[in-house]
Amino acid sequence: MKTIDLHVHSSYSDGTLTPAELVQLARRTGLSAFSLTDHDTVDGIDETILAAKDTDIEIIPGIEFSTRWQHRDIHILGYFIDYQNTGFQQKLREFINARDSRNKKMCARIREYTGFPITLEKLHIRFPDSIITRAHMASWMVEEKYVQTRNIAFDKYLGDHAPCFIPKEEITPADAIGLILEYGGIPVLAHPLLYSLSRKQLYALIEELKEVGLMGIEAVYVMNKGNETTFLCAIAQKYDLLITGGSDFHGKNKPDISLGTGRFKNLTIPYSLLEDLKAART
Repeated sequence: MKTIDLHVHSSYSDGTLTPAELVQLARRTGLSAFSLTDHDTVDGIDETILAAKDTDIEIIPGIEFSTRWQHRDIHILGYFIDYQNTGFQQKLREFINARDSRNKKMCARIREYTGFPITLEKLHIRFPDSIITRAHMASWMVEEKYVQTRNIAFDKYLGDHAPCFIPKEEITPADAIGLILEYGGIPVLAHPLLYSLSRKQLYALIEELKEVGLMGIEAVYVMNKGNETTFLCAIAQKYDLLITGGSDFHGKNKPDISLGTGRFKNLTIPYSLLEDLKAART
């Protein structure tokens, strides 16, 4: 059976592998296709497509938007966006500028709270080809020996309820969906069970997003347990949504997750899901 992975991160956001390394790993893994879905950036897509040019690996242009809904981070995946469009690039640049402002504020708060001499400029030097996220701040703290692990950095300083956290000045899920649709893409709700929502809240979120154009949910996901995939597939059927699947691969930043196969090979994502995505574009 041909298998795929529709949720993959590179060194252009908070993954550790370059696009070329991802393509090489996908070949070794036996994947037929994968989507590069870096956080809030499409900068790695052309490089990934070029690396896969003389292979049998199919590359799906993608992105993962970080948005806010009822004081929670909600992630929206976008597939097949016209990512080279100048209008899309301009709107994405405005979004990135807002995120850089938040990163500067977080670095300032870390300095004030901990005394660690962290700055956004230092992070750009340390991670020159990356869109800076909290994961990079955590890695910097580990490398500078201010904390022992990235998890400790999040628990003590960077997590959503930690003292150095600053909410993102970002777009809403509806805004992200509108942007994806405007430039020919397919918007999908990423990992719906990671948001600590009650079943009632989850239904409310999906119903709200369905009204503004949501087309799919990531029902096959690396962190699903028990009958959760079956539950999410039933939701997809109830709301007439496409099903996607992904490992959320980040390389060494999530060392227990393998490309395409997840944790302990608990993941199999059939090519038929990609066929359904393609059919939805016409």
